[in-house]
Amino acid sequence: MIWDREKQEEVEYTLPKEFVVIADSRSVKGYLWDKGWVWSPEIYSFATDPLTIRSNNGEVLYEGLWRDIKDKVKAVGLKLTKNVHIFDPAKPDEIRTICIKWAGLKAWLETFADENRNAPAYKRIKLDKVADGKNGAVKYTYPVFAPATDLTADDRINQQKLWAELINYKENNSITAEEIEAKADVADEDDSLPF
Repeated sequence: MIWDREKQEEVEYTLPKEFVVIADSRSVKGYLWDKGWVWSPEIYSFATDPLTIRSNNGEVLYEGLWRDIKDKVKAVGLKLTKNVHIFDPAKPDEIRTICIKWAGLKAWLETFADENRNAPAYKRIKLDKVADGKNGAVKYTYPVFAPATDLTADDRINQQKLWAELINYKENNSITAEEIEAKADVADEDDSLPF
């Protein structure tokens, strides 16, 4: 299932047999029992982009470069998510995002390491299979990806075009810290709640 912003509802979506990676980013998403839902905006570089991890009411929980805050973030149980922005070659005008974490992230990192590390930029990627895993008594499945065919000339053109659209969207639709704090202040002042 995916969230359709235009329809404002979840819709069925099947991952294409092969897809093209536009870009990948990282973010922190999760739930803390005392803070509720926690999130961070996406970053593209661990080395230069600071993370700002907030609760839904706008409170900044952690801020800084990943190397400086990762131990604290992991200690409370939050995980890093890899957001892979893709398009289906059959529908080159639609950007989709696959959020990969836990075993799926490990599988992605192992697949695209060493000799395959540049494959997401130069090859179509395929969902090779779904594998089973087990952690103690907990059973789970995770996707296994693999490099597929080389990108076509059209794939490369669409990849560049959609990258520009993605960056333009993020620059023009990002919410600022001040806007988050203003929303949190308004929510705190709302005394219309029945309790």
